[in-house]
Amino acid sequence: MSNAAATIAPNASENKGDALPKATREEARRAKEARARFSKEKKSGIELADVLALAPNDDQITKIQAAFAVEIGDLDELIGLGSNMIRDQFETLRDVLVTLYRGEDDMRGMKLHLDRIVDGAIRSAHGAACYYEARRQIAKDEADSFTNANRDEDRMGIDGQSNRVERLREIAAQHGAKAHALACVARGACAGYAEVMGEEWKPYVAQQNGRSVSEQAAALRAEALDL
Repeated sequence: MSNAAATIAPNASENKGDALPKATREEARRAKEARARFSKEKKSGIELADVLALAPNDDQITKIQAAFAVEIGDLDELIGLGSNMIRDQFETLRDVLVTLYRGEDDMRGMKLHLDRIVDGAIRSAHGAACYYEARRQIAKDEADSFTNANRDEDRMGIDGQSNRVERLREIAAQHGAKAHALACVARGACAGYAEVMGEEWKPYVAQQNGRSVSEQAAALRAEALDL
């Protein structure tokens, strides 16, 4: 083997071996960035609106089902599931959690319990929605040749299987169905809560009562100056 051949062959082999790990590292990086963008909790807590902003809506999930043939849950059944989860617990636990105080029902125990139940449904749906949005963003970035190091991403593989972009789109579609289903359950839970409690559910916000007088004064001055 000539010196030229000996020099070229190892380099070609090395480059070929680095292709997959590089693509894998790039996908992992984009997934991390997407999760960072969409999974940060607001100071006011996670609300139903935050879930609905990320999960596919009813029209989108219908299009996803038609395009990717993924299984989606029945809209009314999923919303009913969330609503019944709250209403059934309200009825079953009413005699235990609602006490009589000065001739009136004290609902604080019931409210605290149902607040936590709805919060759990919201957080579960939000986690699924964030993961779906991350996978959707990865598929979008992969299809964009300007942000993708692999310029032949749309070329069919030698095995005849779907190309890399299509596989990523299919993964995003599958997680879209999951996010939509859990978002529907969360919608039902919020509706059921409003029905039995007579008020809209809101996430718990810790009260900031531990600040010193000087800290409070500094905050007021900063607010006055719009700092």
